[in-house]
Amino acid sequence: MKHVTAGLLICLLCPASLPAQSPKPLLVGLASISGGIETLYVTKKIGAFKRNGLEVDFLLLQGGSQALQVLLSGELKLISGGGGTAAQRARFKGAGNLLVATYTPTMPYSLYVNRKIQDGKQLKGAKIAISRFGSSSDFAARFMVTRLGLDPAKDVTIMQIGNQRERMSALLSGSVDGSVVDAPNTLIARQQGFVELADASKLGLTYPHNNIATTDRFIREEAQTVFGFLRAFVEGIAFYRTHKAESIQMIKEFLRVSDHAIAEEAYEYYSRITPAKPYPSAEGVRGVLEEIAASEPAVKTAKVEQFIDGSFITKLDQSGFIDGLYKKR
Repeated sequence: MKHVTAGLLICLLCPASLPAQSPKPLLVGLASISGGIETLYVTKKIGAFKRNGLEVDFLLLQGGSQALQVLLSGELKLISGGGGTAAQRARFKGAGNLLVATYTPTMPYSLYVNRKIQDGKQLKGAKIAISRFGSSSDFAARFMVTRLGLDPAKDVTIMQIGNQRERMSALLSGSVDGSVVDAPNTLIARQQGFVELADASKLGLTYPHNNIATTDRFIREEAQTVFGFLRAFVEGIAFYRTHKAESIQMIKEFLRVSDHAIAEEAYEYYSRITPAKPYPSAEGVRGVLEEIAASEPAVKTAKVEQFIDGSFITKLDQSGFIDGLYKKR
């Protein structure tokens, strides 16, 4: 597993005693450690994977590109990721990756501005910080500006500033008037006196942000493993959505933060947008394909169904299993 080893930052392990019959080991790649992904950690912590015959561990990779690379190489069979343009472009060109679940079906970004700006009209002429052009923060910024009634190409100046910390510094220094901020850094933005002008999720932005991706081959060869993983995962999501105190503690462990307020901010945001039934987002993938088609017209011929497999969540849903998880609470 030489490619994985080169990019490994940390392996998240939760030791536990093995039952009489050892569960099947399964290593799942994480494109990052960020808000929303803690639902996978919660699923492991409550023992749901083991109840479904799996010993799951997580391998942190260096972003979505490496996660896709190791999935397509066969070094890992499942990843959290695979929803963006690179993954869908690869799939269109014949790669084996496809989405089997979407558990963050939007971009978790808000637009924070200085107090002088009270509404969309006052945003005209403002400088807005993003990470880089073509990034998810750029996409979200343009979406929010448009929904506020402005033209992002004419009415504002979108500036490449860098990561979240650098964008916040630019906002604090006054070199920009607004910034795209992800949860739970939204709490820090408010603490610094900035105002939320827009929340992409509340404005209806649909995007396959956090997903479970696998390959056609793994589904053919080990469909039961995929099904068991997703069965456990929807149980973990149900626990996460209905057990606030316990989930906040696990968020602190996963994100490695000691500040309870930051963990609670993450929980309040992601428990709201995480669906009980994490069907792979057809609408989100359609949006990604449209984005690709702007520069690659051939993609216009693609059918969304080529990029997703919702059969596992459908089976869990139609059986009543997912609804039953909430009736027990």
